[in-house]
Amino acid sequence: MSVSERSLAKFGAIDHLVLVRVFDGEGGLAAVLPNLPPLRDALRVFHGILDRDAQIGQAEAEKGLQALRTMEDGADRDILQLLERALGGERLRITAVASPVAGLLERLAARTGDKADTEAFVELLNAGDIRAAEKVGGAWRPQPYVIDGILNYFKVQENALLEPGYWDKIPLKTANYTGEVFAEGGVRYAPGCRVRTGCYIGSGTVVMNQAFINIGAYIAGDGVMVDGGARIASCAQIGKGVKFGAGSGIEGILEPAGRLPSIVEDHAKIGAMCEVSGIVGEGAVVASGVVMASGKKIYDEESGSVLAPLEISVGETVYQVPVIPPYRLAVGGALLSESGKFTTDSIILKPGDLRDRATLRHFEKQGILYEA
Repeated sequence: MSVSERSLAKFGAIDHLVLVRVFDGEGGLAAVLPNLPPLRDALRVFHGILDRDAQIGQAEAEKGLQALRTMEDGADRDILQLLERALGGERLRITAVASPVAGLLERLAARTGDKADTEAFVELLNAGDIRAAEKVGGAWRPQPYVIDGILNYFKVQENALLEPGYWDKIPLKTANYTGEVFAEGGVRYAPGCRVRTGCYIGSGTVVMNQAFINIGAYIAGDGVMVDGGARIASCAQIGKGVKFGAGSGIEGILEPAGRLPSIVEDHAKIGAMCEVSGIVGEGAVVASGVVMASGKKIYDEESGSVLAPLEISVGETVYQVPVIPPYRLAVGGALLSESGKFTTDSIILKPGDLRDRATLRHFEKQGILYEA
C-alpha cells in the first residue's frame, strides 16, 4: 500500500481522492481517472462500489451502472465501458491515490493552488504516485494536470537561498536526506549530480557525476543508469533497466499541458551524446551521437519506408512525436533528396530484431551497439 493509499484510508473523505487507476483482468493499466470535473461525480460512484479487495466484479458493476444511469449530467464514457467490461465477467482491480489536502487536483488544474497545495503536489511527484504520462491500454497518454501542477508550483513558490551561490525556486530532492533515507531509497547519487525535488527515482537507479534530473521526471529504476553529464528534463519518463549514456539529454515538456512528454521505455539503451525527443520503444538501442528531434525523418531499412510520427492534438495544434520502434537499432544517417542534389540529416533503423542473437552478433561486429 502506497503512502497515498494509506492517506485515503486515513482521511476517508472522497474529496481527498486525487485519482484512481483501473487494472484489467491481466494486470494491465486500463484507465487513469483523475478527480476532476466533469468526471468527479461518476468517479465517486465508481470508487464507492469497490468490494473489500478493492475490486469490481459483476455485482459491483451492476450497482455502479444503475447509479450512473440516474445521473442528470450523464457519466464518463470510459467509466461506463469499464463497468460494462466488469459486468461481462472481467474482474477489475483498483488502486487509489489520495492527498491530505482536499480538492487538490481541481485547484492545481486551474493553476489556483496555494503554497500548501503545491507542496502536497510535489510530494505526490516525489513518491511516484502521479506522473506526466501513463501507458493506458498499450498507448501512452499525457496527464495534463501534472503539467498544470508544475506550472502552478513555479507561480507560487519564491526564490530562496538553497545553498551558497544558488538562488532558485526548486530545492534539491535530497537536500534533507539522512543516511537512513538514502539507504531505504535504494538509489545511488554520485558526487556532483543534481536532482530537483518533484521527480520520482525508483530503487536500483544510479545517477552519476554531473547528471541532472528535473522536476516532473519519472525514472522507474530496477537497473537504470543515468551516466555522467546526462540530462533528464522536466516530465521525461524513463522505464526500467534503461541505460542513458554520458552527456546525452532527453527533451523536457512543460507547455502546453496536454503534450506528450518524451519517453524511453523499459530496457532501452541510449548511447553517449544523444538528444532524445519523442518515444524510444522497449529494448531499442540508439547509437551514440544520434539527435532525435520532431520533424526529423526516421527511415526503416527493413521496410524501405519513412516511419510516420505519432500525432498528438492539443486544442487546434497537432504535435508530431517521433517514435523508434521496440527492439530496433537506430543510427545516425542521411537521406538523399528527390533531386539528388543534397542530403538531409536523418535517423536510420537497421534491419533486424535486437532480441535475435544473430542480429546482436552482427551489430557487435560492426561496433555500433551501445554497451553500458
